[in-house]
Amino acid sequence: MDVVEVADEAALAEFLRLGKETHEGRAVPLRERTVRDWFRGTSAHRHPITLLLARDDDGRPVGRAIVHRDDRLDDRLGTRALVFGALAAPDASVLDTLLDDIERRARAAGATELFGPAQLLPNQSGGLITSGFEERGFPDAGWNPEWMPPAFEARGLERWYEGDTWVVDVLDGDGPSVAELDRAGIRIDEVTRFGLARGLRALLPLLNGSFAQLPYFTPFTRDELRSQFAGLWLLHEPGLFLIARDEEEQPVGFVFAVLDASRVLQDSGGRWGVRERWRFVRHRRELRSDAVLVIQGALPDAQGKGIVTLLSRRLHANLADSGCARLRSTHVGRQNPSSARQFSRFGGRPLHATAYYRKQLPR
Repeated sequence: MDVVEVADEAALAEFLRLGKETHEGRAVPLRERTVRDWFRGTSAHRHPITLLLARDDDGRPVGRAIVHRDDRLDDRLGTRALVFGALAAPDASVLDTLLDDIERRARAAGATELFGPAQLLPNQSGGLITSGFEERGFPDAGWNPEWMPPAFEARGLERWYEGDTWVVDVLDGDGPSVAELDRAGIRIDEVTRFGLARGLRALLPLLNGSFAQLPYFTPFTRDELRSQFAGLWLLHEPGLFLIARDEEEQPVGFVFAVLDASRVLQDSGGRWGVRERWRFVRHRRELRSDAVLVIQGALPDAQGKGIVTLLSRRLHANLADSGCARLRSTHVGRQNPSSARQFSRFGGRPLHATAYYRKQLPR
């Protein structure tokens, strides 16, 4: 086998095809527009992104990956890392071929370690699942076959920042009372679909401030946040994006959930164009039984005051009103037990165990 860079539209089409395997409905493809932005250099990422294809002896594409780097992640981790992600491989031999090439690129670039998988940074999406393989993935929470973590570890890659995705049955209730909100010194602002732009402007400092203490977190820029949430307005339902504001109307906490578009993305192979959006709108009622909690948090001075719990109760009430039965959450690190309690106190359970992987390279 050989590994080559994706250099033209034909090779890009092959790269995209390799990401469309859903493994009997358990994997959800990356959005095609995201991958095309990587290839064209039009993503919000500050550094170039290289798309790789592994080809067999007959020239057929059998595996794929991306590699890139980011100064902010290096500063955060105190390293110089080559980051890899968007992996697709049918078996360990193809994965080894890709990782051999990635390691060669890392050494040639003067990197001191490999880090991944991440799409593009760990604060955006990534990690391998290390258990729960029977459970399907969902957008921003990937799925991989069971053989992949042992294959990583056989090459000396070590688990880092382990966590879990979660699933919670939606609780039907009235949400927090006005008196409870008054005692907490907040009101809850429900961001409408037409107010998403304003809501995202408020979310940027909230998000960066709430997660600054996490070991992997690199602050989002305005363009990165806009790219991360591009196209989500169609997945928005009233009451799924909530911002807690204090008595001075300053944002102090938030929850952001969207309807789960897994089925549409699986059927389309990652396309989210006019046809897919029309299908989602037309069949919105039958497709909105599940939702995805993309992110939640509170500023450091507002943590430990029950604000996220109040937001979660309102979210559950709104989900129940909209007909959603389940809420899935993207990964929560085990070093962040207070966030995990937001799911366990509502009767949730871990869905997948997750981990990033790191490997130190000889100098």
